[in-house]
Amino acid sequence: MSLITKTTFFYLLVALLVFGIGGVVTFYLVQKEVQKETDFALRDNLREITEELAEGVPLEFLKRGKADIADLGPMPRDTFYSFADTLAPHPYLKGQMEPYRKVTAVQEVDGRYYRISITDVFIETDDIYDVVVDIMLRLFIILSVAMLFFGFLITGWLFRPFQKTLERIRSFNLRDQQVLDLPQTSTREFRQLNAFVAQMAYKARRDYLAVKEFSENASHEIQTPLAIARGKLELLLETQGLTDDQLDLVQSAQQNINKLSRLGNALLLLTRIENKEFAQEPVDFSGITQNCLDNFAELASLKGLDLSRQVEPGVQLVIDSTLADILVANLVKNAIRHNIPEGWVEVKLDAKRLLVRNSGPAPSVSSEQLFDRFQKSRQGDGSLGLGLAIVKKIAEANGFEVSHRFTEGAHEVEVVF
Repeated sequence: MSLITKTTFFYLLVALLVFGIGGVVTFYLVQKEVQKETDFALRDNLREITEELAEGVPLEFLKRGKADIADLGPMPRDTFYSFADTLAPHPYLKGQMEPYRKVTAVQEVDGRYYRISITDVFIETDDIYDVVVDIMLRLFIILSVAMLFFGFLITGWLFRPFQKTLERIRSFNLRDQQVLDLPQTSTREFRQLNAFVAQMAYKARRDYLAVKEFSENASHEIQTPLAIARGKLELLLETQGLTDDQLDLVQSAQQNINKLSRLGNALLLLTRIENKEFAQEPVDFSGITQNCLDNFAELASLKGLDLSRQVEPGVQLVIDSTLADILVANLVKNAIRHNIPEGWVEVKLDAKRLLVRNSGPAPSVSSEQLFDRFQKSRQGDGSLGLGLAIVKKIAEANGFEVSHRFTEGAHEVEVVF
């Protein structure tokens, strides 16, 4: 749910709460005002009845409607007014009681005292409740429609600089030399956000360039002494008079130098993939897969492995051609390396997936761990433990899904496009 939608709904909830409280307050204020006017009308009726008594109108005639008059005689009494709430039968609904207002007073007329009680209701409580609810509901509906319409309209206009900032951040690339251009805005919070984002982008690009330069320099500089050490070891191997133990030591040193060289190249490749330094373009993935299998066919034959393929022609993928070749090569090389004598390797490719199956011993770690760096299915096999890690990074960089399964003595690595 977007921020604008959440904000609008929160405003509606607050409005609903305010209207609920306001409805209760309005109900009691209207009820109080109606009671005040009712008391005024009852007092006016009392005055009219008193005047009629003074004019000599008979009591039987005055005891009409909701008025009750009692003759208390000539004995002096205290005159008073008394208002009270009471219940009386509803004039139209049988069996239902209705709140009424009652005034009781003692009036002196021509030396005689009369107790007069008048009970009446001008606006019923239910009517007040219905009117207040109806008014509040109509106002809330009108306010809700107005808030939904103008809220999205106005809030969308207010948040337009924020949306533009998000678009610029999405299109930002560390490899670009251009400065992150953020939109101008008069909103203080958005200006602060843009300043912070611009500062972070500058630091991120600076750190990226520093790490990139270090990685490239380190990889290049390491290769030079490694090449020199490799050459000197080769010269040492040609030296006459070396014992078997000495030859073994020299060969072991050569193997480790070669491993160190491959390790540097693999780590540099991982860094470049993570930094998204490879461009994506449509490539003929079927052709890349066929060429890779042709290159490894001789190696599989030397190891006595049966290499079969089912490659659907014309499979096009948006990926860097170098990474596509590395992806297929690592999977096929991994299947050949981690195999058994007289085993087999099977490669299937269609528009939806690439599947590489091979015979081999059960891995010593879980399928998920095989894609971690420096993780090997078996120790001492001479691999760096980076092949599947590179495959996973290439898959993640291009939106593919890669998984491994071991079932019925067979390894299955599947890349879903």
